[in-house]
Amino acid sequence: MTESNQLPPQIKTVWRLSALFTFLILAIVGIGCYFLATTNNWQWLSYPSLVLIGIAIIYFIIELILVPYRYAFWRYTLTDDAVELRSGYIFRHLVSIPIARVQDVTLEAGPVLQSQKLQKVRVTTASTSHTIDGLEPEVGERLRKQIMQMAVEVNDHDV
Repeated sequence: MTESNQLPPQIKTVWRLSALFTFLILAIVGIGCYFLATTNNWQWLSYPSLVLIGIAIIYFIIELILVPYRYAFWRYTLTDDAVELRSGYIFRHLVSIPIARVQDVTLEAGPVLQSQKLQKVRVTTASTSHTIDGLEPEVGERLRKQIMQMAVEVNDHDV
């Protein structure tokens, strides 16, 4: 399996919901601080709370604008000797995870991923872990089995 694979379209909804949740948390904290500042006459807190609300709005808008970009350029590839994760066009990012270094492959699904019928695939090595944001459960399970089978074969071959 050396072809480059794109994430399913449902991941765009997950990314949008994630941006919305982050925005809501920042906005609630900012509004709460502004309310405290006005009710307790704490002028020093009113401006930072307005800045926080502004940052939350700007963050939300930028994240929404970047969702199609992220989707268009995010790819994963399983080669004979590595798992490759590619993202970005302007700021390109390529991560190669050697199969021989893979220690664990985990499937995770929080409530937002479950609502879109997706799973996150986490590939762990001794030094780090990398995630594939969301795959359909069948694809995720097949990928997990393939990676682990290849890792066992490589480690058995090296011994």
